[in-house]
Formats: sequence, C-alpha cells, structure tokens
Amino acid sequence: MTRRKVIIDTDPGLGEPGSDIDDGLAIAFALRDPDLDVLGLTIVNGNVTLATGVHVARNLVDRLGVPELPVVAGADAPLTRDMASVRALFDAVPGHALAATTGQLRGPNVDIDAADWMIEQVERFPGEITILAIGPMTNLALAIERSPAFASNVREFVLMAGSATTYAQNITVVGDFNAYVDPEALDAVLRSGGRITMVGLDQTSKVLLTRADAERMLASPDPFSRWVGECTNAWIDYLALAFPKRPEHAVGCFLHDPLVIAAHLDPRICDWDSAHVQVELVSELARGLVVADRGLSLTVPGIPNATVAIDTDVDAFRRLFLSRIDLTPAPEPGTEHPQQKE
Repeated sequence: MTRRKVIIDTDPGLGEPGSDIDDGLAIAFALRDPDLDVLGLTIVNGNVTLATGVHVARNLVDRLGVPELPVVAGADAPLTRDMASVRALFDAVPGHALAATTGQLRGPNVDIDAADWMIEQVERFPGEITILAIGPMTNLALAIERSPAFASNVREFVLMAGSATTYAQNITVVGDFNAYVDPEALDAVLRSGGRITMVGLDQTSKVLLTRADAERMLASPDPFSRWVGECTNAWIDYLALAFPKRPEHAVGCFLHDPLVIAAHLDPRICDWDSAHVQVELVSELARGLVVADRGLSLTVPGIPNATVAIDTDVDAFRRLFLSRIDLTPAPEPGTEHPQQKE
C-alpha cells in the first residue's frame, strides 16, 4: 500500500518547561504510523520561539530514530504583528515560565526557508502532499504569497484552528491560539482556493491524555513512551497550578494536535460538515475569531471553502493514538494491566 505523503507545519515545545506537549505528540504519532510518509517538519513561531521550536524538533526526531528527517526553519514572527501581546498573555498565567534551554540551540538540518521548501516539495509531488498545520499558519501564507500554484499543488490542508460548533475560548474568550497569533495568515489560507479541512478546539478539547495514561507509559519497555509519560505528568502538573479552576487539568491535558493527525489517518473518527469559514482581522476584541457558517444554513455570501469537524469519536481516537504512542504490550486476555485498576 502506498504511504500518504505529509508535511507537518508545527511549533513544537515537547520537553521544554512551560510549553504544551501536544505538537510533539502529534509529530511522534505521525512518524510512528505506518500509513504516513512524513517528508519533513516545517517550524513556525508560536507556542515557542522559532529557534526553540527547531531545537525541540531536532531533539525529537533524534529520540524517534529519524535524525535525517528534514527540520526546516520558517517564519519567526506573524505576518503583520510581533509576538509581544501573545507573550504577555503567557506571562500572565500563574507559574508560567517561557521555554528556556541551556546550552547552544540546535539549528535546522536543511538550509532553506520553510515556505520555499514546501513550494519545492509540492512542485515535485503535485496533488500528492497533505500539509498538516498544527501551529500558526504563517509559513503556509508565505508559500501561498510566493507561489500562485502552491495551494492547487497541495492535496489538502488539514488545519488545527477555529471551532465549528461554538466559540474556541482558548487564548482569548473567542479565539484559539493558532488563529489568534496570525489571523492574517489563516485568512490567506482560507482564501487560497485550496482544499481545506479544519479540526477545531470544540473537538480537540474532547480528547485528553490522563495521569493514568502517563503511568501506563512510564511502565513501558519503550524509552520514548517512558519519556512521554514523564513529559505528560510534568505538563499536567503545570496546568493544575496555572488553571486551578479547570478541574479537567487536575487529571489530564488536551490532545489538540494529535486529533488532527488521527482525523487525517481515519476520517471516520470525526463527523464533518461543509462550511464557509472566515476569521476576524479588524476588531481587537474579537481578533482571531473563526466563524464557520455551515451547510444549508450559510449566511455568508459564497460557497463553502472548508470541511469542518463537528463531532468526535473519543474512544476511536484514543485507541488509535495510544496504539502508536504507548508501546506497552497489551494485557493477556482475561488479565488486567495494573495501571487500569480502579
């Protein structure tokens, strides 16, 4: 069977203090799935700075045994604004410490800008490459600007952004992080004419990685699974301190970006609808708000420009995700794994 070619556009922080772990888990998920041919990781400023994201990605592909995988540096800032307001929001969270590494940061292993590298890849394999975009969309917007054929050469853009059934309520009361950081870039993708699939925060907030999952992975014979267990517990500890009034964070963390990978691997994990999607660019109060007018109830002029997730089979997602990340041998029939006892 032919493996599906993908590029993962990401802002990974897995293993860095005060940084969300879901990008790194999504990368590991994709690299460990036999159906995907990951051509490379394009890094964008977002959860962490560009330099830290590149460093994290280089260390991650080493841990996963594919050090030769292209890790390509892209945009170090949004299209039209700096990151000061976003970093200020981070700093306001109790207990937050911006990701900081000791020693020299590792650079990319490909000497080309991420937007140009993506353009080269989709020209080499027109109509074959899906871009899984799990960070701000700046790199994609730059590629669209530089190459009129880029969007049509991409098989599909699968975006972690917005919320099709409610407000996102993430980085602001109406906006999710990826859209808020660079809404102008998301707007460029939505207007590109490319085939777009969106998995929003309304769905990704349904899927959790729990302390029980972490404890199971800590008992795994696989070193990577054990490391993920350590990172999971550390991130849940941080969330419980930073958001004490969010009871879900006492026991788990959201798997926003891994759901994007799962939805691409098996679209049956989500229910879908067509929508005309727009993002708010002007209002400061609603900056980054993604509005998805769906199906026959379209109120915005124009035809649908995206397919959006509207429900998720959480159990199916967990089975697929944990089968790739947690390599602990399954219990023998009729026995119970110690970590599963009530």
